[in-house]
Amino acid sequence: MAKNLKSTVSHTAKSAAPWRKGVPWWLVLIEGIVLAGVGLFMFFGSSSTMVVIMGWIIALVLVAVGAISLYLVSQVTEQSPSRKFTMIHGLVAVGAGGLVILLRLLNMLLPDTAAVVLGFGCLVYGGMGLYTWINKGLVPLRRVSVIGAIFFLIIGALLLLQAFGMATVGMVVQFITIASLIAGIALILWSFALKNSADA
Repeated sequence: MAKNLKSTVSHTAKSAAPWRKGVPWWLVLIEGIVLAGVGLFMFFGSSSTMVVIMGWIIALVLVAVGAISLYLVSQVTEQSPSRKFTMIHGLVAVGAGGLVILLRLLNMLLPDTAAVVLGFGCLVYGGMGLYTWINKGLVPLRRVSVIGAIFFLIIGALLLLQAFGMATVGMVVQFITIASLIAGIALILWSFALKNSADA
């Protein structure tokens, strides 16, 4: 079952990756332009606007990664520690991100409270990702979890520090801005490489 889940995770990641075989160059270009656009918008936008947008982005990303985890679980029916862990991992992300989105849409959650909920959600989600390096039964999930775990642990820590009075929100915005710009530029360059390869 662990091998089946690992295979499903690997296949899904490869099919969604911009470097997958046969991907249209123009699709990679669009992905790069969108990411670079988000980075530029955050770079030139006002700080107050960026804080609100950043919260929405983090909440939406949590819901997205959680939904992917739950989708992977639905593709494998056999019971195993890896499947159970992936399901709980996904529920944590969807729960934290979805709760913030719902309550913000209903105007029932203040921005500072939303930052605390998102911070704890990111820390728990990231901590569970690092837990795969401790539990030998979750070895197949290690490479999949570690990068996302580190990212969410950093974001979660910065959000909580901001909520408890330390001015770290600027660091969060800068972190996401730089990551978006780098990823966007890399994808744009990769799209041209794919186009040249297709024309050759």
